Amino acid sequence: MTEVQTTKEKIYNFFENPKGFWAWFVQAVIFILIILSVYIFVIEFFYHDVFKRHEKLYWDLNLVILVVFTVEYVLRFFTSPLKKKFFVRPMNLVDFFAVFPNYLEFILHLAVDTRELRVLRLLRLTRLLRAFKLFHFAGAFKKIFRYQDTILQSITPVIVIFGLFKGVAWVLEHYGLWIKDPNLGELFAIIGFALGIILSQKIGVSYGKFIQVEEAVVRIYGTLSSLKLILNQVKPDLGNVTVGNWAKEFLRILEDPGANNYDIHKANQELYRIVSQTEDKPADVTNMYTSIVQDAALCLSKKFRLTPKAYDTLLQQATVLYLALIAVFIPGATGMISVLVACYILYGMYHLTEDIDSIIGGHYNLVNIDISELKSLI
Repeated sequence: MTEVQTTKEKIYNFFENPKGFWAWFVQAVIFILIILSVYIFVIEFFYHDVFKRHEKLYWDLNLVILVVFTVEYVLRFFTSPLKKKFFVRPMNLVDFFAVFPNYLEFILHLAVDTRELRVLRLLRLTRLLRAFKLFHFAGAFKKIFRYQDTILQSITPVIVIFGLFKGVAWVLEHYGLWIKDPNLGELFAIIGFALGIILSQKIGVSYGKFIQVEEAVVRIYGTLSSLKLILNQVKPDLGNVTVGNWAKEFLRILEDPGANNYDIHKANQELYRIVSQTEDKPADVTNMYTSIVQDAALCLSKKFRLTPKAYDTLLQQATVLYLALIAVFIPGATGMISVLVACYILYGMYHLTEDIDSIIGGHYNLVNIDISELKSLI
């Protein structure tokens, strides 16, 4: 039975456990206001001339931000079931000191001309604490900026190498000791676009193969599960042993790149021997056996690399050459940004094509067929 939430609980969960469009919309607005608040702080302290020209606008924006953060904090505090624990939580303390000292600044600002008072400048520094409210979004950042066991981790050495190479070239450009030709940007953009299309086509073909095998694995599991039930009715535990032995041998061959695919023939023969004993004439159970053998053959035929090695080598060499040409010919900050972005996108796509071309294991073991259901049959 679903528990009915009170209004206080709904408001608390709206902020603390956002679900649904409006809850996430409010979180997005708060995120934008945090960034805007930090921007205003930087303008006021480091670009004072700009701040003075638009002081009223910045003051009004800061007031709006302060009101929104206050409403958010007050609603979260008064709807919290444990107010003492809520208040002493580190991130909630940050929220408090990022908001309420600003009211003293606001009062002083209205009361007297306090622009030169040190206390007011100290109070303004508390606005910087608003940046720490970003830690409320730590879960989302963790997903976005995940590094461990990702393509980014595997291509980091390449990014570092080309980044350092471009950094050295940038220094030499500054002293007039390097090639500087900004007119090559359009040419490199066209080449990069073409290279991206070629890599994406390979990903599409490899992923198509990946889906074929994944669907075949699902069919194998479903058919084996049904066969196990039928054989268990013929003789107790017959299905468990027969299906378990076949699945164990199939998975061994599938997961071992060096295993001979023809080794599955013995397991197929044993499975057929058991199946043929349950029917006088080939019928439904035999059809199930046929389906299992066909899907198993499909999976094993696709486990090896389909893309010719020469084609893969050409793609890798073309990608590396393109990155090197960017580092050499595109000058300055544009060149550095181009190198880093191209490394991540193009070399990352190449790594992905390498990994997805093998259904299990792959070059970097990041993309694999889910065979956990088949393992449960063993």
